[in-house]
This record gives sequence, structure tokens and C-alpha cells, in this order.
Amino acid sequence: MNIRKETDYSTMFAALDAAVTVELPQMELCRRIGEIICERPEKGAAVAAAKYLTEKHSEMAGFSPRNVRRMRELWRMYGDTPELLVEVMLVNWTQ
Repeated sequence: MNIRKETDYSTMFAALDAAVTVELPQMELCRRIGEIICERPEKGAAVAAAKYLTEKHSEMAGFSPRNVRRMRELWRMYGDTPELLVEVMLVNWTQ
């Protein structure tokens, strides 16, 4: 049986709130959210962040669990190479 452990995400939630209230450009916000989630070692951090952002900031769209996992993967892939991260932030993702 899989039993979920109770985890205190209050520091992560506070950092997410701070990132959202600063009103960063969209790609910068995605990068920052990915960075915040990667600071947590728990497997469910991305899902918990998606649920929190959807409930707390319902006026904003794009915080599904899948999108938040993609934000995390963006940071994991390019976070340690700042020169590539700058280029990725300029890519037009709708094409």
C-alpha cells in the first residue's frame, strides 16, 4: 500500500507567492517556478505547487501539474548553463 507522507511545503508556497506577485515576464516566471520546485527533494513537490498555484492564483492560467513539471524540467535542463538559459528564454514557444 502506498501511503503519502505529510510534508510541509510552506516555504515553497511562500517562495511561489513571492515569484508570482513580482509580476515577472512569462518565461522568467516559468524559470523561477522551476527553480523553486527543484529546491525540494520530494517527488510530489511539482503537483503540490500546481495545486497551490491553481487555488491561490486562480486569475492566472497555466499551472496544471503537467505545465509545472515542464517548468521544473526547464530548470533542470538549463539551470546550470546560464548562457543556454538566456537563449532558451528568447525562443518563441508557440512555433
